[in-house]
Amino acid sequence: MNSWHEYGKSLKLTTHGLLDAKSDFDVEFIRRRLPTEEVPAVENGSSPLSDVAAPPPQEEIIHNLIVSVKAFNTVDGLRRVAHRLTSESSILFIQNGMGIIEEVNEQVFPDPAQRPQYMLGVISHGIYQTKPFNLVHAGHGTTALAILPRNIAEVKPHFESSALYLLRTMTRTPVLAAVGFAPTDLMQLQIEKLAVNAIINPLTAVLGCLNGDLLHRPSISRIIRLLLAEISLVIKSLPELQGVPNVKMRFDIRRLENQVIGIAQKTAANKSSTLQDISQGRLTEIEYITGYLVRRGEEVGIQCILNYMLKHMVKAKERLEGERHGNLLPLEPRNPG
Repeated sequence: MNSWHEYGKSLKLTTHGLLDAKSDFDVEFIRRRLPTEEVPAVENGSSPLSDVAAPPPQEEIIHNLIVSVKAFNTVDGLRRVAHRLTSESSILFIQNGMGIIEEVNEQVFPDPAQRPQYMLGVISHGIYQTKPFNLVHAGHGTTALAILPRNIAEVKPHFESSALYLLRTMTRTPVLAAVGFAPTDLMQLQIEKLAVNAIINPLTAVLGCLNGDLLHRPSISRIIRLLLAEISLVIKSLPELQGVPNVKMRFDIRRLENQVIGIAQKTAANKSSTLQDISQGRLTEIEYITGYLVRRGEEVGIQCILNYMLKHMVKAKERLEGERHGNLLPLEPRNPG
C-alpha cells in the first residue's frame, strides 16, 4: 500500500512512447496471512472458505473478478475474498500455466453449488513493468476469452449474467483485441501457449539467456526437439482432447517446434518471466508449466524424464538464487547417516 501512495496512486501505461496515466481508483489492500498466524479451524466439515472471516457490512459482493497474479498465489489470494463471491459472481483467470482452476476447486470452492462462474483468458500482448504501477505495452497481441460451463455434459449451458457482461465489456475494448471462443477451442490455445512456455521459460532460466539466444544453436535445437517429443505425446494423449478434430496435427512435434521458433524470434530481446523471477530471487511458476505437463503425463502413463529433469534444474536454480537474494533460507545439510 505504501508503494501505491509513493507512486502517485495511479496506473501509468506507456505505448509507443506515449504515457497514459489513470487515477481515482478504489483500492483495497488485503493483508497476506503471516506464516506464524493460525488458520481458523474448519467447523462441521465445512469448506476452506472458513479460512476467511465473515464479510463486514461495508464490504460489497464482488460480481466480476479478474485474477492475474502468479499462479502459486491464486489460492491464497482468492481465500481473502472468497466470502465476497457468490455462485452468481464470475472469475476470469488470465495467468501463465495450467492446473490452477483444479487447485481453486479443491482448496477454495469445493462445493460445486457455491462456485462462481469461471472464465479463462489467454493473452499474447507483451507488457513489462519498469517500476511499481508503471507498465510498458511493448507488443500488441490478442486476448482470447471463454466462459467455462459448470457441467461439460450440458448441451446448452447456462452462463451467469455477470460473465456475459464481462465478456461483452472486454470484447468491446479495442486495445485488448479480445475475442470470445468456445471452451474447447480456448483450451487448445492455452495448451499451445503452455507447450511453448515449457520450452522457452525453463531453458532461458537454466541457460541464463534471452529468448532469441535459443535460436540457431544446434545443441539447443536438439534439446528443444527432445523436450517437445515428450510434450507432444502427452498432449495428444490427454483425455479431454480425445475426439477433438485435428489434435494430432495441431500438436505435432514439428508444428510445436515452429511455434517455439516463431515466438522466440518475435520476443528475441525479451527475458522470459521465469528468468526474470530467478534473477530477482523470486519463486517461479515452473510447477504450473513444465510441472503440469509432467503430472498429466503420469496420469496417462507417460514418463516425461527430460521435462522432469528440466523442471528440477529450474527449481534448483530458483533455490540457489533465492538464498543469494536472502528471500529463501538455505536448507540445513542432512546427516549422511
